Amino acid sequence: MLLSVVVRMVNRIAAGEIIVAPANALKELLENSFDAGASRVEVVVKDGGLKLLQITDDGHGIHKDDLPLLCQRFATSKIEKYEDLESIDTYGFRGEALASISHVSRLSVVTRTADSDCAWRATYSDGELKEVKPTAGNRGTQIIVEDLFYNVPSRLRAVKGGSDELSKIVDVAGRYAIHSNVGIGVKKFGESHFALSTRPGLSVKERIRAVYGNSIAGELIPIDIDGIEDYGVVKSAGQITNPNYNNKKAIAPVFFINNRLVSNDVLRRALNSTISHFIPKGHRSFIYLSLLIKPQNLDVNVHPTKREVRFLHEDEIVEKICIRVTEELSKIDSSRSFPTQTLLPHNIRKRKVNEEEEEESKAPLAPSLQKKRLDYKLVRTDASQSRITSFIKAVESSQYTETPTEAPTRIFDSQLSDAEDDKSEATTVTNTTVIPSQAQTQAQAQHQHNYTKIDKPQVEVNLQSILNLREEVQLSSNRQLTEMFANLTYIGIVDSDRRLCAFQYNVKLMLVDYGSLLTEFFYQVALQEFSNFGIVRLETPVSLKHLLSHIYESEVETTLNVEDILDMIVDMREMLDEYFSIGIDVSNPDDPQLTTLPLMLKGYIPSLSKLPMFVYRMGAKVDWNDEEQCLDGILRQIAMLYTPEYISEGTPEMDEMQKQVLAQQRYDLNLTMENIIMPSVKRRFLAPHKLKKDVIEIANLPGLYRVFERC
Repeated sequence: MLLSVVVRMVNRIAAGEIIVAPANALKELLENSFDAGASRVEVVVKDGGLKLLQITDDGHGIHKDDLPLLCQRFATSKIEKYEDLESIDTYGFRGEALASISHVSRLSVVTRTADSDCAWRATYSDGELKEVKPTAGNRGTQIIVEDLFYNVPSRLRAVKGGSDELSKIVDVAGRYAIHSNVGIGVKKFGESHFALSTRPGLSVKERIRAVYGNSIAGELIPIDIDGIEDYGVVKSAGQITNPNYNNKKAIAPVFFINNRLVSNDVLRRALNSTISHFIPKGHRSFIYLSLLIKPQNLDVNVHPTKREVRFLHEDEIVEKICIRVTEELSKIDSSRSFPTQTLLPHNIRKRKVNEEEEEESKAPLAPSLQKKRLDYKLVRTDASQSRITSFIKAVESSQYTETPTEAPTRIFDSQLSDAEDDKSEATTVTNTTVIPSQAQTQAQAQHQHNYTKIDKPQVEVNLQSILNLREEVQLSSNRQLTEMFANLTYIGIVDSDRRLCAFQYNVKLMLVDYGSLLTEFFYQVALQEFSNFGIVRLETPVSLKHLLSHIYESEVETTLNVEDILDMIVDMREMLDEYFSIGIDVSNPDDPQLTTLPLMLKGYIPSLSKLPMFVYRMGAKVDWNDEEQCLDGILRQIAMLYTPEYISEGTPEMDEMQKQVLAQQRYDLNLTMENIIMPSVKRRFLAPHKLKKDVIEIANLPGLYRVFERC
């Protein structure tokens, strides 16, 4: 069923088409002031024009008898019939501006004519006059717009407000100041100085100087276009910057057609294309152009905000303008001035130059040039400097060197071929025993081996799947995150149970999930070392069946049985050994043995308690049917093996010995992170975009200074 929309809703919808932002309201009100013959207009803005937009002019004012119709839609003194549009020579003509503003704000008008004994203050709501009362006031009109868009929440949320809207208001006012020769001042509410101030009676060049500064005004050349009178152009004038003006920031061209600020994409593109032949690539010019066209050739009723117009013979007029601009710029293009720097003569001896530079470096800077040290921006740590603890060799506590076991697994002596080290270097690890269900601390493993050297040639990898994976790592890297990790200063582990550690970057304190970080890091190391891994050789091979039995005896949900996993790994043993240094001994077909593992970082051995899950996931979670997916899956499993485990913070039910063991594990892990893992992260890690969610800033020095007023 169709229903007629209520009048109030119709008016509010129409107002939203005309008053899009505070700058649009200002444009309409400025044009009203110009139509009233004002020579000076002052604008006061609060909260970007949303809280207050006040325009005061010294025009002829509004008669009291006209106040009831002032804010009604289509009430205008500019036209009486449609044909009047063909001869319109005023800014306003539809009678919609004040009506639209009154429907989306709280509107007040203070006005006085020359023949009135006092001023009159009128308030409006939804286009209706609410109250009129006499008040003191000067000749002219003051429009007070308060709480703009208070009844249109969606539009209010869309408008940024504050400095952004103030910039737009100053921009609109400045463009009208250039063209209208009316003095315009814009300032924020409560401030004495003006953000923009121009005087009436200035030349165009001086008005441009007041709005855009000396850099533009000093390089202007006038443009007078002749020969377009036949196309209905009564008068034309403009100013553009010459080729000597260097500016890379785009400035929207200032176009006025019949004294109306408009945008014209055809004219803008044509002028930019013409000027681009005379200025360096990437530079921009300032353009001001005013055209006075016969009213009958111009259609001003095209756009709700009147920002666009249409006129006859547009192509011919644009072409004539571009030809004239080309002629003027060609006159100046014969000579070009550039900023220069004085160079020392070549016959001055190098020693003398060095002596002068040394003397200049010793001389104190002038007080105005001395850079003040800001304590709250001072970085007090050097990310490239080693910490003193890295030179202290940890001494193992004997109470943790032996662990009772029912089914021991001997670990390993180790051979190494790390890309960062000599290819002839290897390591031998002393014997100890572990239970796979218990964590072997990284620092203990670190101090239980000695390195020797072997010969192992470097393999050049041309496998397309690996090249694709390496390219994916490059493409997914985030430059800012990578720079952050390359220049971090490691602080320590904050929570080993949730795998959180802290580091400093410049003046920021960051918190990172080191589980996610190191999984990505070790994946990249494994991808880089593909076919060239160092070798961790287990002194006593470990039964794969024995390792898998720990998985099937636990509460872990499994999808494949032991035989299927063993068959899969045994069938792929040659590939695993050649590409990943994962050795499988099948001399006893009924009980295959794990003999070697890949070595990722010199001095760091992963927790052997992760071997059961590593072997199970190798068989159950890797897609062995697709080459690239298979290699990627194995690399992921190796990375997960090398990622440090969760270490519990302990519970009240634990005895003192258990708490000491956990404390020692946390200490050893922190030592390994500080001296081995994080230095490698700084050198080799390309941080991916997805790691953003795992890194947060928890404090920064400027913020702490604001709270504590000291470091």
